[in-house]
Amino acid sequence: MSQVRTLPAITDDLLSAIVQALRDVDADLVSVVLFGSAVYAPDLARDLDFLVISHNPKEQRRYQDAALQVAQGWEVDVIVYKVGEKVRGLSGAVRAFGKVLWGDEIWLWEVTKDMPVPTFDDARRAVRRAERLCQAALAAADEGERDDNWRDAYNWLFEAVRRGAMAFLNTEESRWGVLRGQLPEPFQDEFREFINALHIRFWYEGDYPRDNPEWHFQTWRDRVAQFIADLEQLAARQQP
Repeated sequence: MSQVRTLPAITDDLLSAIVQALRDVDADLVSVVLFGSAVYAPDLARDLDFLVISHNPKEQRRYQDAALQVAQGWEVDVIVYKVGEKVRGLSGAVRAFGKVLWGDEIWLWEVTKDMPVPTFDDARRAVRRAERLCQAALAAADEGERDDNWRDAYNWLFEAVRRGAMAFLNTEESRWGVLRGQLPEPFQDEFREFINALHIRFWYEGDYPRDNPEWHFQTWRDRVAQFIADLEQLAARQQP
């Protein structure tokens, strides 16, 4: 089981210190964006993810090292893009769960516009991957392999939830500025429950149900599938 670290709160002072450290590295920066769990569930976050956009990007490690020096024990991941370069695999996450800490939002739009974002079908594919990992866990004879598969199965259920949330939040571009990082209730509360259980307790800490594990997995799997279906229906109703 992973050791749980006690981390300081994600405060404005902490984020301001990191932004300043990044700006000290690169005078050509135009935007610093926080995204990921630090935006959609800061009290449950386990790391800090930043996107930096620059006219003249420096070596990624320089940004990372500068941020770590003032991050107060947080793990930090810095993604670097040049102005005009398109964000590809992260586009949905940044658009749905991105918070501009410094700079003009136009730069964030510039690097994410017209890029593909996760769909509800992508969310359902993640559910199916979780199901395959469940079967692998049930078939595994080695205890370590079985544990890895169960933890990964639950984390892929969380990935399905995350993709469903991104698909919903990216349904209309106009919604980005209103609901960025925030689902409507009761979805937001359930989203937080999925993060805390599937991603943190079951995967990160390894504290998943070991008594009748297949039943517990299927129960969570059904909840995740229903969450995705309900979000998809809501998105369809809100379309003009």
